[in-house]
Amino acid sequence: MSASEEKIKEYLKANQRIVLATVDKEGSPDVRILGGYGVSGYTIYFSTAKSSNKNTQIDGNNNIAVLFQHDNQFISKYFNVTIYGDAWLLNSNKEFEKGREVILNKNPNIKITEETHNIYKIIPKKLKVLDFGESDVQDRITTIQL
Repeated sequence: MSASEEKIKEYLKANQRIVLATVDKEGSPDVRILGGYGVSGYTIYFSTAKSSNKNTQIDGNNNIAVLFQHDNQFISKYFNVTIYGDAWLLNSNKEFEKGREVILNKNPNIKITEETHNIYKIIPKKLKVLDFGESDVQDRITTIQL
């Protein structure tokens, strides 16, 4: 794998949106694009409206996946990162403010309040890197246990 830990972390920070995958109450996957998120190392914080289905889905099964993929890539240099982990609701004021700070560092225009939003912290368990820049096919996918 040519992607260093530093390259991966920079890629995560430079990303504009993420794709969050959860599981609904019937056990089916549910995916959506999020802009209200921030990263600290491999840990992801995201906000969602308290009325969102994401809350119920995560309460029922907090095992999630998050895809980081930049727009307009050429297939020969195609690169993305998927983080698999557990999402945890930040309950205390101190935890909420920490998550809010990380999110606002990424996107200062997001409006997040404790009255209207929940913030989740994703504790990463596994990272998958897809790198088409690798010439050998067997080197294009790397999985890292965290």
